[in-house]
Amino acid sequence: MKRSAEILALGLAVLLGTVCGKKGPLQSPLAKEPKAVERLNAYQRGGSIILEWASPGTYVDGRKLGAGATAELWILDPEAAAARPGASQDFAVRARAVRRIGAAETKPFRAAGPGGAAGATFAYPIAAGKTGQRTLALALRVLDAKKRPSKLSPPVTVDVRPCPLPPEIRDVKVFADRVEIDWAPPAAETDGSSPARVGGYTVYRSEGDAPPEKLTPSPVAGPGFEDRGFRFGASYRYVVRACAAGPEPRLESDDSAVREIVPQDVFPPGPPAGLAAVPGPDVISLVWDPSGDDDLAGYRVWRKDEGAAEFVCLTPDLIPGNAFTDAQVQRDRTYTYAVSAADKNGNEGPKSETGPVGLKGRRP
Repeated sequence: MKRSAEILALGLAVLLGTVCGKKGPLQSPLAKEPKAVERLNAYQRGGSIILEWASPGTYVDGRKLGAGATAELWILDPEAAAARPGASQDFAVRARAVRRIGAAETKPFRAAGPGGAAGATFAYPIAAGKTGQRTLALALRVLDAKKRPSKLSPPVTVDVRPCPLPPEIRDVKVFADRVEIDWAPPAAETDGSSPARVGGYTVYRSEGDAPPEKLTPSPVAGPGFEDRGFRFGASYRYVVRACAAGPEPRLESDDSAVREIVPQDVFPPGPPAGLAAVPGPDVISLVWDPSGDDDLAGYRVWRKDEGAAEFVCLTPDLIPGNAFTDAQVQRDRTYTYAVSAADKNGNEGPKSETGPVGLKGRRP
């Protein structure tokens, strides 16, 4: 009987070893925690807090998060906590989640500087009536499709204060050498107080699908600006922001309404200056000052015979130089000459004229 029991025990041990055995080293279970946002940037613009971050897009073990991941914004307001946040664990206890941000709600951005990382940006509106001076602390955490959270990012602080409402662009005018943007100053601040305390304006321009470019390195007094770096035929979008009075860097308002234009070149060159006609033995030579227009295509020379009412074009095809010799002249007749300039877009300017000039007498 004892022998039978030993054999049965040995058989069970072999069976269990076969079922539970595993070759190779033990593997730890895959981590289910999304990787945390490491760098969060936040600043106020107008009535919103602008958030910029680069989402890791992976779990802590390197696997991709996949579709459905969101960001969750946490805020610590001094109205909800008497003390300013210190360590991360204190923030997590005292802050509260205020908003989940889906990928469709964000816009792409790229961090400043060469090789700046791509990321997402989101404008979180400051609650109405809560734009008074105070300091907010903010952090983000990532949620996967199953709402499993990452750790909170290191908190950042933003000093929130009232600032001017956006200005209103009244007009955009195109000239031969500039685009003039004119706007009306804001009447009030984001907290409803008036007048608006404006410390200048910044002007931004976008070309095509490119991101906005600041045209004013420092705030301008306004309420107008001349853009002299434009190109005819390009598509531009202009916005203007009002800057709060105070120290640098100036707090900017929200964007004004966008004004989009495609400047067209309808501006002809001016009349050539210094036109002079010099009679020769059998010809009359013309010379004039070169045009300073960057898009000059050439010149046309005109002549009006003695007693005629209208000028006749001697050069239907534009000539590139600033001199011309008329050999189709007769003695004892006077002529009046004119020269006009044309640009590459087909705009032809007014004529400059000479006084009557001619060849006198017969050659010996």
